[in-house]
Amino acid sequence: MARLAISTAVGMALCASLAGSVLAQERYPAQPVTTIVPFTAGGGVDILARVLANEFSKLLGQPFLIVNRDGAAGTIGFTQLAQAKPDGYTISFSPSTPMTNTPHLMKGLAYTFDSFVPVCSCFDNEFAVLVNQASPYRSLKELIDDAKAKPGKLSWGSVGYGSIPHLSGAALVKAAGIAANNIPYRGDAQMLPNLISGELTFGVGAMSSIAGRGLRPLVVFSDKRHPGAPDVATVLELGYPNVPPGFNGVFATKGTPEAVLDTLEKACEQAVRSEGYRAQLDKLHQTPNFENRADFTKKLRADFEFKARLVKELDLKPQ
Repeated sequence: MARLAISTAVGMALCASLAGSVLAQERYPAQPVTTIVPFTAGGGVDILARVLANEFSKLLGQPFLIVNRDGAAGTIGFTQLAQAKPDGYTISFSPSTPMTNTPHLMKGLAYTFDSFVPVCSCFDNEFAVLVNQASPYRSLKELIDDAKAKPGKLSWGSVGYGSIPHLSGAALVKAAGIAANNIPYRGDAQMLPNLISGELTFGVGAMSSIAGRGLRPLVVFSDKRHPGAPDVATVLELGYPNVPPGFNGVFATKGTPEAVLDTLEKACEQAVRSEGYRAQLDKLHQTPNFENRADFTKKLRADFEFKARLVKELDLKPQ
């Protein structure tokens, strides 16, 4: 009887322990979640991150706190994510650039492609060649013709070395056979004022960042026309190469428990379909695009391999 009592007590204790473990998993998140945005406040990515974080907070009952860790083409923020405890309490809302692009272009990164789990896709951020309203250029042809007449005299801005805007602009400059000086910025929030003031001849910026700023797109980097600028041609229509858009989504640290990833993925799907998120995307002329983590990971791995080839074709050197 004594042995039976002990065995029963041990069994009950084990069951209680397992039940407590399950409850602990079910309670995620039990505290605020740090959400890293690896680009500056005020840009399109930051705006959408804040809307998405608000939706996550409503769905999961805990604050999702935005922390901007900008610089070095997003790698500062992603380094912090890679080094975070893999428990789901530090995640990132970001373009995939720091994961798919910069490993090919920056020396000494503290992470690799496989340091992260792409949790879900939220939207594809498309870019365009932009000029201000006072610019004399009304078409990409006029800009290219002037650049050829003034080799090395024109300047163009983009978010940091190796970003989608930088690679898109560099591919266009090479294909057009022109010489123009690239000036890198920490984010659109820094570049756009210089473009608006005329300090830059043109810029490659996100369509999600130009709403209400009085900027004119000359061409869109896409395989189809953008709903926010249906009269503007794509680079493919004009015979120039297209670099795929920025694939924006939620990322977690490798090793994050499956149950936590499942919770985040389901919340992401609901958030992307929410009226609040879609209304903000509409204001920024963007289209929501949810993909689960299996599909998103597959797409990003293919993009990682494409960027490796593109960097080689553009003869860009690791810095």
